Amino acid sequence: MSDQASTKTEKAPWVSPFKRFENFTVLTIFVSFVIIIVLLQLIMTGGTKYPTFISPVNILNIMQQVGVPGIVAVGMTMVMISGGIDLSVGMLASLVSIVTALGISKWHLGVVPSILVGISTAVVLETLMGFIISRVKVEPFIITLGGMITFQGIALLLCNSREVIMNGELNFIKTNLIAGTKDPVTGLNLVIPPYVLVFLLLALLVGLLLKYTKYGRRIYAVGNNSNAAFLAGINVRAMRLSVYALMGLLVGIGSVMLLARINVGIITLGQGLEIDTIAMVVIGGTALKGGKGNVLGTLIGVFFLGSIGNAMNLLRLPSEVQFVAKGLVIIVAVSAGYVSSTFSEFLSRRKGLAAVSGDASKGG
Repeated sequence: MSDQASTKTEKAPWVSPFKRFENFTVLTIFVSFVIIIVLLQLIMTGGTKYPTFISPVNILNIMQQVGVPGIVAVGMTMVMISGGIDLSVGMLASLVSIVTALGISKWHLGVVPSILVGISTAVVLETLMGFIISRVKVEPFIITLGGMITFQGIALLLCNSREVIMNGELNFIKTNLIAGTKDPVTGLNLVIPPYVLVFLLLALLVGLLLKYTKYGRRIYAVGNNSNAAFLAGINVRAMRLSVYALMGLLVGIGSVMLLARINVGIITLGQGLEIDTIAMVVIGGTALKGGKGNVLGTLIGVFFLGSIGNAMNLLRLPSEVQFVAKGLVIIVAVSAGYVSSTFSEFLSRRKGLAAVSGDASKGG
C-alpha cells in the first residue's frame, strides 16, 4: 500500500515548455515582437491613440499580404519535412501567371479553362522535377535551381519578355466577402477576399494530412531517415514524387491568386517568393534536413514575416531597414530554436543524472 501511495504522489518529471511545445520558441518571439511594436506606437503617439498595428483592419491587411506566400509556404513545409527543398517556386509562379494570363487574354480559352491550364502546368513541371529528384541521387537544391532557371526561360519565351495585361477577369477572386463592414477602431472598411479563406483552408487540410494520416507519418519518416523508411516498407521514391506534385498544386493555386491581385502576368511576379517561403517555413521550426516541422509553426512564421514589413511601414522606416529586420529575425528565430532545444536537453540530462544519483544513494 505504501508503495502504491508513493507512486500516486510522485510528481511527473518537469519538462521545459520549449521542449513540450514544438512551436513555443517562435511563438514567444512573435508575441514579443508584437508587444514591442505596440509599445513603440504608444510612445510615438503619447498613448493617446489606439495602436494601429493590432487594429482589425491592419490584421486583415497582413492576412491579405501573406495569403499567397502562405499557400506556397504550406507546400514548402511538406517538401522540407520530406528532406527536400524547392528553389523553383518563384519562377514557377511567374510562369503559371503568364500561362493563365495568356490563356485568358490572348488564347481566349476562357477564365476557368485558363486557370486549370495554369495550375496543371505547375503540377506537371513539379511532378517532373519530383521524378528526377526521386530517381537520381542529386541534391534537390541543384535540381530545383536548374528548374528555376528553366522556368524563367520558358516564361520569357511565352510572353516575348513582355507583360501580359488582363481586363480584370479574375476580380472575383479578390472580392470583399464582408463589404460594408467597418473597423470599430479606425472606421476603415474591413476586407476579406476569398483567397485568404483559401489559404486558411489549405493550411488546415495540409496540417490534418501531416498529423493524422498514414501518408503524413510517412512524409516524416522519409525526411527523418529515408533508408530506415525504405526498410520499413515505405516507397520512398513515390513519397518524394507525390510531395513535389502536391507542391505544384499549391504553387498553381497560389499563382492564380497572385495574378488576380496584380492583374498582370509578368516575369517578376514571383520574384523572391522562394526566399520568403523558405524563410517562413524555417522560422516556423521546420528543419532543413527534414523529419521535423508542422503547419502550425509555418503559419506563425508566415504571419511573423508578414508582420515585419507591415510594422516597418507603420513606423515609417525605409524599405532598406525591412531587409535588415527580416534577416535578423530569421537568424534570431532559428538560433533561438537551437538554443532552447539545447538548453532543454541539458536540463533533462541534469535531472536524469540527479535521479540516478538519488536512486544510487537510496540503494547504498
